[in-house]
Amino acid sequence: MAVVVTKNLSSLKLYLNKGLDENSKQITGTKTFNYVDSEATDQNVLDVAKALGNLQKHDVYNIARIDNSTLSE
Repeated sequence: MAVVVTKNLSSLKLYLNKGLDENSKQITGTKTFNYVDSEATDQNVLDVAKALGNLQKHDVYNIARIDNSTLSE
């Protein structure tokens, strides 16, 4: 039987640089935004991520789009 792939909603994850702790170790964090339309283009998602990144207190050092699909037969 053939596999049927159904796209579900995606997520957008911003990786944040929160500075250094008292031992000069990097402190990082993430912020996840759910319910991203799976049909949104990568360019549109990146543009929104950059705009959201500009609103953050800490610098964004990485952006990830997490796609989710359901597999069935």
